[in-house]
This record gives sequence, C-alpha cells and structure tokens, in this order.
Amino acid sequence: MKDNHPPGLFKKFWVQVDRSIAAGHLRSPEEVLKELERGTDDLGPLLKAKAGLFVPLDATLQAAVEEVNTACTDLSDYDNDRDVADPFVVALARLLTGTVVTDERPRRSPDARRKIPDACADLGVPCCKWFEFLAEIGWDL
Repeated sequence: MKDNHPPGLFKKFWVQVDRSIAAGHLRSPEEVLKELERGTDDLGPLLKAKAGLFVPLDATLQAAVEEVNTACTDLSDYDNDRDVADPFVVALARLLTGTVVTDERPRRSPDARRKIPDACADLGVPCCKWFEFLAEIGWDL
C-alpha cells in the first residue's frame, strides 16, 4: 500500500482508507502488525496509528486460526517471520465473512507450500488482488 500509494502523494486515497477503517470495512489481524513491525520499512508505524484497523487475538479468532491451520497445514512458514500471520488473515476473513486482499500469487506447484490465495480457495474465502479490490469498491484515487 505505502509503496504504490505514498501518503504524501495519494492524500485522497489515505482519507478513504481512514474512512473505511472507521466504518469497519477494512480490518487486519494484529499478527500482521507484528510482522510489519519486524520488517524493514515504515509501514508498521504508519498503520499502527490507524485506530480500529488491527483486530486483537481473542478466543474466537484463535479457534478460527486453528481451523485454518488444521485445513492448511503448510500455510505458515515458521522459519520466516514474514509468513506467520497468513492463517490469521484467512481466519479473520472467515469470521467477518470478508474478502482477503493480497498481492500474493497462488503456488505454482501442488508440492509447494500454500499461499494465501490457495488457502482461501480451499476454504471458500473470497480473495482478490489489491487493484481488483480498489476497482470493486470504486475509490477515486
């Protein structure tokens, strides 16, 4: 988001992000924030300041994550700090009857580790790419 829509250039975009968060239309599991904070860019602090975006882990979400992990045992890569949140993303979308927005591509081989789009397809969770999402919701950038 930040790279494709820098806040200094896409001010209207970020106003729409804030409105969507306030309306409850954009949500992310708190585990994603933890990944962002371990990253090397400044997206973590930027999004952490967006009150209401990150959903904390509770018993209901934890149970949903366990269901995702049971169905998609190879979704998480615990050796890579950047792939731990994937089952949380899919689980939250299932709980909220939402759509996962990701630019990840499905795995190329059935022997490869699952990616978010694969898990979404396996579990019947809608999933789309970022620009498809923007076109669908009709934001004026």
